[in-house]
Amino acid sequence: SGEDRLALDNRNLWPNGTELVVNMWGQSDYVRSKVIQYANEWSRYANLTFRFMDRDAPGDSDIRISFTAGAGSWSYIGTGAKTIPQSEPTMNFGWFDDNSTAESFSRTVIHEFGHAVGCIHEQASPVVDIPWNKDAVYAYYLRTNGWDKAKVDGNVFARAAQANTLNTSWDRTSIMQYSYPAELTLDGSSVGWNTVLSNHDKTFVMRCYPKDGIVRNTQDGVYLVNSTRGDQRTSGLAYYVRFGNNDGQQPDDYVEVNGGDYTWWENGGQATFGSGAHVRNIVKWNLADDAGRSPLYTRVGFAEKNDEKWNVYRDD
Repeated sequence: SGEDRLALDNRNLWPNGTELVVNMWGQSDYVRSKVIQYANEWSRYANLTFRFMDRDAPGDSDIRISFTAGAGSWSYIGTGAKTIPQSEPTMNFGWFDDNSTAESFSRTVIHEFGHAVGCIHEQASPVVDIPWNKDAVYAYYLRTNGWDKAKVDGNVFARAAQANTLNTSWDRTSIMQYSYPAELTLDGSSVGWNTVLSNHDKTFVMRCYPKDGIVRNTQDGVYLVNSTRGDQRTSGLAYYVRFGNNDGQQPDDYVEVNGGDYTWWENGGQATFGSGAHVRNIVKWNLADDAGRSPLYTRVGFAEKNDEKWNVYRDD
């Protein structure tokens, strides 16, 4: 991306649950369909949805996409798009046509819509420490992108302030991480083209824009599950070896919670998952002092593993 800088800028997050209206200016039906397909990867995990306007439909929009060739691919970050007049784009894709590959669509659209939901470049995270060879970096981007030093400083070397950033440890597989060759670092390290959301991307955006329903409560695949078996209400913790959107799939292991009375985990507890070839995963949870409310769920506690905490919900 050329105009913009997984971390999120907490000043530019949309209200949780927002429907973002998207207007695409021009392009073929095929290209438009691929933008819609890959933009919606974020909605699988974040509690945000995109409503794409019909071609040439009147009305205001939150995200406006132009397809100006040669202008690079870029996006404003999160709610920063609200400061842009309705007559101007907030995102551009500079090289798409009907011959673009699925990999190009996936890499570019998911990345730019990551900016649109509030993500900054991964290498701009305050926790990143890439050993850049700065002279080589300046020469590389001048040669490949035509960038002067100021543009390289802003797009490659700039770090976001910790006070304005929600971040995890550096994720070299993040869709928001720039690719760079070994010649640009002092230690010969490199990052290839990332084309899909990483596991860290998915779990982090789920925490920043949480959904009601099945609640993921550890990065290792343990969920709080509220379900119905026949006419009996049950609740439990389900363990999934594979990461993903597991709604409706059979978990690899499932622990029922005391006949659906919730008392076991409301009062705190511990569950162990995995056996044999799988490393055991121990999840602990405690009663929350300030339970809080959401429309359909009561937050009764949090799960904790590896110094990270996740909300635990009871279905009302």
